[in-house]
Amino acid sequence: MQVQRVQNYQSSFQAKIPKTISPTYKTSKSKANTIAVLGSSKTTDDILKYMDICSNSVKGMVLSGKNIVTGCGTSGIMGEAYKSGYNYSLKNKNNLPKQNLGILTKPLWGDEDLEHCIPIGCAKSEAGRIEMFSQVADTILIFPGSTGTLQEAATLISKNNYGKAEDKKKIILVGKKFFKGLIEQYNKLYKSGLIKHKPSELFTVVDSEKELNGILK
Repeated sequence: MQVQRVQNYQSSFQAKIPKTISPTYKTSKSKANTIAVLGSSKTTDDILKYMDICSNSVKGMVLSGKNIVTGCGTSGIMGEAYKSGYNYSLKNKNNLPKQNLGILTKPLWGDEDLEHCIPIGCAKSEAGRIEMFSQVADTILIFPGSTGTLQEAATLISKNNYGKAEDKKKIILVGKKFFKGLIEQYNKLYKSGLIKHKPSELFTVVDSEKELNGILK
């Protein structure tokens, strides 16, 4: 019985999600105005600082007219981005927050909230969702998170290193201490001649709301 309820829940939510992303969200104008936010979907003491930075920064972005795209999670850093997205977004004709966009994976994780966003796509895997984020946003914020977040960061940075110049994303890592090991690894790769671009050309690292807002202006 419990399994059936979960299946019904997933089916009802997935029915609301477009299978493919509308070309409207892939235009140069839309991508320039959309910011993807990635990070932990779990709350721990070590990331509380970054949850506050995320909440306040996303509020400012939305109030300035930017669109936000997340995975619609309701906890951790992702939850803070999502809540600021729908709390401060303008509403469409259906009274939905049109600046709070969502890209999900199938099957759903179970912590998504589709009632306060505009679902624009659903991927069959985490790798597919990373590609979808790239398709709709020119700027990607990566906050502290777990192994999934590190996978997202590495994939997106790799695309910047090997991709065309016109496809390069503005990747911003938020958390100098948290991402210290990752930064050191990319410095080693560059010094060893294994990547062609300096790490500073592939991503930017900040550690405060002031630094982040300064780059986003």
